[in-house]
Amino acid sequence: MISLLFVILVMLAVLGIPIAFAIGLSSAIALFFKSDVPLLIVIQKMFTQLDSFPLLAVPFFVLAGGLMDRGGISIKLINFAGNLVGHIRGGLALVSTVAAMFFAGISGSASADTAAIGSVLIPAMKAKGYSKGYAASVQATAGSIGVIIPPSIPMVIYALTADVSIGKLFLGGYIPGILLGLGLMIVSYGFALKYNYPAEPRADLPSLWKSFKESFWALMMAVIIMGGILSGVFTATEASVIAVVYALIIGLFIYKDLKIKDLPQILIQSGIITSIVMFCVATTAVLAWILTSEQIPLKLANFMLSITTNPYLIFLFINVILLIVGTFLDTTPAIILLVPIFLPMVTKLGVDPVHFGLITVTNLAIGMCTPPVGITLFVACSIAEISMTQLIKSLLPYLAIMIAVLMIITYFPGLVMFLPNLFM
Repeated sequence: MISLLFVILVMLAVLGIPIAFAIGLSSAIALFFKSDVPLLIVIQKMFTQLDSFPLLAVPFFVLAGGLMDRGGISIKLINFAGNLVGHIRGGLALVSTVAAMFFAGISGSASADTAAIGSVLIPAMKAKGYSKGYAASVQATAGSIGVIIPPSIPMVIYALTADVSIGKLFLGGYIPGILLGLGLMIVSYGFALKYNYPAEPRADLPSLWKSFKESFWALMMAVIIMGGILSGVFTATEASVIAVVYALIIGLFIYKDLKIKDLPQILIQSGIITSIVMFCVATTAVLAWILTSEQIPLKLANFMLSITTNPYLIFLFINVILLIVGTFLDTTPAIILLVPIFLPMVTKLGVDPVHFGLITVTNLAIGMCTPPVGITLFVACSIAEISMTQLIKSLLPYLAIMIAVLMIITYFPGLVMFLPNLFM
């Protein structure tokens, strides 16, 4: 049955069928021809997977990000980031990364991060003489940090799949996200020296303070979310609702850039994004159930452990697989499919599921800015009005530093687990 399932899945994917439909159809066809299980189980598994309280965090974090973006938050964060690092050579590229890191603490979505920051800074970089490929590479890789620095929708999906604390995952994402941001900034500075990209005027203290005050309420969202979770005032799911209420208040009454007439469009767009994520979760759950019932995770774990019990080699193997899969598959189906396969293997070696979750999310974040189907790459290329082939040369150094950071957080778990162990 497994062979038939994957043959059909590959055929449907090659034909360009959306991955959620391809997974659902291939699972149903395989069950129909190779199993006595009634097809009603497909609907049952899809419904059961979505009948989960933690999953409520997904639509609310998506909505909160949409409200913050429409409320003019991105411009305020860009101005603050510009006053912080814009005076360094290649300043706009550094601003792009810092602003993306700030926005990551609000949106939870890499594509939203890339679009919100890139729509402002990619045209600005082009106007200052930066090449289109370079500008798009900077924003595509910086935008992928959006799923690593909390809140993070993929972390919510992983927590549900692996049955771990969302709060611990959120805490564990800060250090990898900061390391990735610093790594990208180092590469950008190297490019700036090589191609003599300009620095922006240094901001004086009054300007820096003014931009901080303007962005203060936006930055406070991350503090409120994590502060509430850590203090036990609310759960991570309840934090997503708090984020929506907070975004409405500051957008309508403090910044006043958000208007009542904007709400229907924001709600519709958030609903569309949520439906895509949820449908992926539902159909992939059917495939994951089939794999589990066929004992594929156990067989693969036993096979790998029979070859080697060296955790360094096993982690290397898993990272390679996740990096490859991430270039072709969206984060949601990738997590639901692969985590049940790899998690039993690494837990046998004593690896903390939270640590493995951060490794998984970081791998898939790198996939978001890697050809051929990286979502942040598509968004950045669309804004820069170039094709993917035009930015490969400038993209490769950024991917190299991201993979280097991935190796660091893989083999030095203390970095990832420091904050979760300290606070939880």
